[in-house]
Amino acid sequence: MSEVGLLVTQAERIAVVLVFVIYLIGLVFIGVYARKRLGKTAIDRFAEEFYTGGRLLGAIVVAFIIGAGLCSVGTFVGGPGLSWRLGMPWYTVIGAQIFMNFFILIGLGKMVGIVARRTGALSVGDILFERYDRSKLIAVLYALPVIIFLTPYASVQFVGSSRIFEVMTGWSYKTALVLTALVTIFYATLGGIRGVGLAAMIQGIFMTVAALFLAVGVFGGALSQYGSFAGVHEALVKISGEKYVNPLAMGPRIVLSWWIIFSLGVLVLPHGLMGTLSYRDTSAMKRAVYLGVIVVTFWTYILLGAGFFGKLWFPKLPVPDHVIPALTMKLLPPAMAGIVFAGVISAAQSTIAVMVILVSGAVVQNLYREIINPQAQPEQLKKITIYTTLVVGVVALLLALTEPPALEYIIIMAIGGVMSSIFWPIVLGFLWPRGNKYGAMASMITGLVVFGVARLVYRPLALGFDPVIMGLLTSLVAYLAGTYLSGEIPSERVIRIFWGSEPPTDKS
Repeated sequence: MSEVGLLVTQAERIAVVLVFVIYLIGLVFIGVYARKRLGKTAIDRFAEEFYTGGRLLGAIVVAFIIGAGLCSVGTFVGGPGLSWRLGMPWYTVIGAQIFMNFFILIGLGKMVGIVARRTGALSVGDILFERYDRSKLIAVLYALPVIIFLTPYASVQFVGSSRIFEVMTGWSYKTALVLTALVTIFYATLGGIRGVGLAAMIQGIFMTVAALFLAVGVFGGALSQYGSFAGVHEALVKISGEKYVNPLAMGPRIVLSWWIIFSLGVLVLPHGLMGTLSYRDTSAMKRAVYLGVIVVTFWTYILLGAGFFGKLWFPKLPVPDHVIPALTMKLLPPAMAGIVFAGVISAAQSTIAVMVILVSGAVVQNLYREIINPQAQPEQLKKITIYTTLVVGVVALLLALTEPPALEYIIIMAIGGVMSSIFWPIVLGFLWPRGNKYGAMASMITGLVVFGVARLVYRPLALGFDPVIMGLLTSLVAYLAGTYLSGEIPSERVIRIFWGSEPPTDKS
């Protein structure tokens, strides 16, 4: 960190701080605006407005809730770091994520949106609850991995952004952490998903401009120095060897694992699926797909390309995750550097805010309202929604204060744990009417246990793949076995809600 810090002059730090302060003030105003909007909402519709924006969000907001929510510190910090370290293999494989908006909104989005409106669902857990005949155990099995895995996922976003903040401004880690965390918790708690969505739109703009500036600085600088891409290729081979520029240098098993994780895997990540609950209409959903594919593709290839080309200037960078701030300070003027920095922090904040809302929804909707107090009145739900969202944000902040190491490991493990548990209950829950609650229960428990064993206890169980692959395979077998062995058929009510042309008139 210190070696990167030496690249930053006092004038550059002042410029970075000024730009970032302006950005934070904008987020505060968004939180205040969204809070005023919530304040005008009828008490019996508060939860719906808080978690889904009244299902009236437009294409741009939905596109950025999904795109910016999933393209986190991983895309803007950790991904470029891996690209710097692994080279073309990572740069090639991670391209699977560019279709995340398409997979989510076209793959399941329309069906999720229809069912959510038919049942009044405010979370993915609500939909699973309805799909599997209102099984309380299903609600718990959804909520627990979401709470257990996504709270630390949000925490490491705080950690990653604060470490970059520390490098680029010279402020202490804890100062950076508290400042960015408090603003994020503020607009998420006060504004709900509408505040998060509006913030994500602003953050997405910063992320896009940051990527544009990096493209000019990094690719322009490389071409001016080496004359052509062939010259750049030759220089990279001299610095890091042939494997660095060979997209097939990694084994096929890990490549297959990564493609599944970053393509099909995003289908069921709850912080991506939140956008499907809140779009205004089908037209807005389709526009969100087109916009999302464009911006995610741009962010992905520019940021990871910058990390890949970073070897030209920093062949022995001590901390790979510092490649983006190092390149920014070396190649861009201070004002541009400040915007890039705000874009990097935006990537973290957008994900944190979505996850805070998501975990809050799992606690309030799937544990409190469906399990603990089904008779809760609207005023009670309003209070517990606000307090829970605040507590989730503070817990993530407190976890980040411990400065956990191995951020990438925590992120990958969190995604793998959630995928192993809920992938098949969601996908087959929408695509296979025969599936029942016993299959879903068996799948959720089996996938989570097998993933945990393969990740933490006995790595050979993964057979050379990422452990999530074994978790997905065994959870699929468990889903099919549980469904057929139980012999139970989903109720007529479930069939009509999920596949009927008209839903049942009684939602109780």
